[in-house]
Amino acid sequence: MKDLAEAGVSLRKGGKVTRPKVWIKSELVRVGLAECLCTYVMMAFGLGSVAQVVTGQGAFGQYLSINLGFALGVAMGIHVGGNVSGAHMNAAVSFTMCTFGRLAWKMLPVYLFAQLVGSFVAAGTIYAVYYEAIHDYCGGNLTVTGDRATAGIFATYPAPYLSLMAGFIDQVFGTAMLLLGLMALSDQRNKPAAAGSEPAAVGLLVLLIGISLGSNSGYAINPNRDIGPRVFTAIAGWGADVFRAGRGWWWVPLIAPPIGGVLGAGLYKALVELHHPPLPLPLGEGLFEEDVVQEENPKNNFADACV
Repeated sequence: MKDLAEAGVSLRKGGKVTRPKVWIKSELVRVGLAECLCTYVMMAFGLGSVAQVVTGQGAFGQYLSINLGFALGVAMGIHVGGNVSGAHMNAAVSFTMCTFGRLAWKMLPVYLFAQLVGSFVAAGTIYAVYYEAIHDYCGGNLTVTGDRATAGIFATYPAPYLSLMAGFIDQVFGTAMLLLGLMALSDQRNKPAAAGSEPAAVGLLVLLIGISLGSNSGYAINPNRDIGPRVFTAIAGWGADVFRAGRGWWWVPLIAPPIGGVLGAGLYKALVELHHPPLPLPLGEGLFEEDVVQEENPKNNFADACV
């Protein structure tokens, strides 16, 4: 009865189980709403940290503040939607989970759409919150490049020295390390994160990537983290330059992360996960634990959670 009460389910006389009138029956809708909200939370904290550093001109934080903002935003996002959607918050993660059979392909459009909406709305929210600060900083001239550029508050752009090929490799490698780390943290037969510490562990992984692989191009490592805010800035006044800047950089964080995600998860699976020794615990006549195929719940799989 306590568990039912905690889940928002009430008992009336006669033992009849009732649910709130607004309870959504459709799993697709519930998953989509949770994924949208946790992505929104992650992006709002992350983009807000960038806005504060840029408009504050160093008075309210430095590059590490941005790393911490996204890392803690990821951790909070997992708390918001982890047990409902898995809190992917990242199209590369969703695509990788589908590739390795941890998420049904039919669910992929739901995740991608929810993440896109969440990131787009988060960009709009941060623009509204920091509207006056942004315009005071840039003098009302919304530019993508230059000393007072502000488009980088919302989407990622490469460093001036970075070529498209080097940037593509940068994004593939960064996302590969993300998924490799997530696979390791969730591997129950290796050294997984302690129960209850998963959001913090994923946040620390994102922080590690930011402080080691972030300077080349802002470590998007997530298609929807980049394209949603980029589309918003194009609409909000920065114009088509957001797609032309960096020699047409916009497609790199859209295409490279899914490739890197599959490579990173596949590398961990090929070199570690597939080679765990058999568990000597008989489950039945002639069967051992490694012989039993267990269906994984994609919504509650810790490896699903990421930036």
